[in-house]
Amino acid sequence: MEFELLESDVLESLEDLGYKGPLIDDGALAQAVSRGASSPEFTKLCAWLVSELRLFCKLEENVQATNSPNEAEEFQLEMSGLLAEMNCPYASLTSGDVTKRLHNQKNCLLLLTYLISELEAARMLCVNAPPKKAQEGGGSEVFQELKGICIALGMSKPPANITMFQFFSGIEKKTEGNPSEGSS
Repeated sequence: MEFELLESDVLESLEDLGYKGPLIDDGALAQAVSRGASSPEFTKLCAWLVSELRLFCKLEENVQATNSPNEAEEFQLEMSGLLAEMNCPYASLTSGDVTKRLHNQKNCLLLLTYLISELEAARMLCVNAPPKKAQEGGGSEVFQELKGICIALGMSKPPANITMFQFFSGIEKKTEGNPSEGSS
């Protein structure tokens, strides 16, 4: 009963996250989780979650999906490195024999729950983060270059609502009246 509730929560969260893979189908997740790291479908789901997480977090470690049960050990080693990098708090996922951690249903559901919660948190932080201003801390490289042009030409600060076309038209007018010293 406990596993069924966890599976239900995992499925609901996966749908919320936009997962469209085959494990959404009735009974497919339960079957994949019961096989754990030996299930290519389970590893593909984990790899998808990690790839989504990498869009929001700077992670050095990566996890590749497997194509056969023979690749389970490699997958578990990669996952172990990733979980260590992420400071995963679950001892059952981070300690003991690396090649045996993901061979039971409980640990596999715990792993999915952990990866899902980390992805949900990363997405929420991204949505709730205040937008970075281009001029913050001196501004972007392009902004600095344009500012330098204005200073060199002795132009006043442009208004905030100026369009790029208007800005460059102003620069063009200023330079037409002041031919460069090097031209003949």
